[in-house]
Amino acid sequence: MAKAEFELDQYVRGNLIAWNVTSQCGYKGTLTLKSGNETLFSISKTTVDHNLILLGNGNTTITTDNTLKLIIDIPQSSIVKSSIVSGAITDKMAKKVGYIYDLCIEDSNDDDYNDFYVNIVGWKNQAK
Repeated sequence: MAKAEFELDQYVRGNLIAWNVTSQCGYKGTLTLKSGNETLFSISKTTVDHNLILLGNGNTTITTDNTLKLIIDIPQSSIVKSSIVSGAITDKMAKKVGYIYDLCIEDSNDDDYNDFYVNIVGWKNQAK
């Protein structure tokens, strides 16, 4: 059983976040985003179909002060490797207004990093 946890510390209370989760692997798995005890999403791949599929997407506003944690759980695998791309979204003055995390997850040894893909983007909430 392979499990990994990632801290997404660029998001804070009041940020609006959105996510997309896809998979192209032969294993089942569950990806969970938590803020403290609150689960923001829990998305499972329940088949061994290896074709590219959208597992889920959604959005929410962060309501706690806890650091977001992305937990990857792949029971059939013995490893979880990751390649992460992340960066700030800036305005015309180069001031950070949001942040993006893209996590490419590898669950085997073929090193294609397409087994699970998670995109999470968040912005400061501009609502008045």
